[in-house]
Amino acid sequence: MKSSIKRSRLAAVADRLREIFGVPQRKRKLPDPLELLVATILSQNTNDINSHKAFTNLKRAFPNFLGLADSRPAKLEPLIKVGGIANKKSKTIVQVVREVRKDFKIFDRRSLKRIRRDDLISTLRNLNGVGYKTASCVSLFALGDDDAFPVDTHVHRILNRIGVVREKTPDKTYLNIKDSIPPRRGYEIHLNLIKFGRRTCTAQNPTCYDCPVSDLCRWKGKSVYLHPDRNEKKSKARSEVSSRRQKKVEFMLLEEV
Repeated sequence: MKSSIKRSRLAAVADRLREIFGVPQRKRKLPDPLELLVATILSQNTNDINSHKAFTNLKRAFPNFLGLADSRPAKLEPLIKVGGIANKKSKTIVQVVREVRKDFKIFDRRSLKRIRRDDLISTLRNLNGVGYKTASCVSLFALGDDDAFPVDTHVHRILNRIGVVREKTPDKTYLNIKDSIPPRRGYEIHLNLIKFGRRTCTAQNPTCYDCPVSDLCRWKGKSVYLHPDRNEKKSKARSEVSSRRQKKVEFMLLEEV
């Protein structure tokens, strides 16, 4: 697909979602880069509520996350067990913090912002267990870079389902789309796509009959979901659960989505 077409499709979808969700506002205080890095690792393969609990437990035991470098993974496991696969995550976190302490003289917002985005993401990806998504989350959320654009499984699903890109994995979607993000709108589009994916364009039983971008969507399978009577009950139940969760927790200590 030509870059100009891809860019215009994404912009059209983003504009439509802006009409529905508005422009999300950042918190006044950005999260610490190292804490964000750890929080993103904890968020893998679990929901926001459990990853938040795991982070809170870890923060209570280690007020300064650089201290994790001197700990043993086994000490972290009971603290983060609620977030799932604690054995793997504990090893990853300890190793990442050790590498950060070894490879970076200073790992704070001011020093990281001096590094060009693509170079920073490449550098962060050298850390154990850090991929494009985690590195981009650090850039977008901890550094306030509004041109960064993390692609998780949900953003990947939506962009491919709508037809903005045609890729097999989140990493390939990221590499395909990262240079087509409208200037200074990465934060807005990322969060609005997540909201859209939770409320409408869900993995199972999407509510295509009530979709704000249905006319822009090229998904052939949507015809099955254009009739509300087929999945109205499931949609209502899902909406109620989503609403309760939004009141309880902030997404990865960042924003309510």
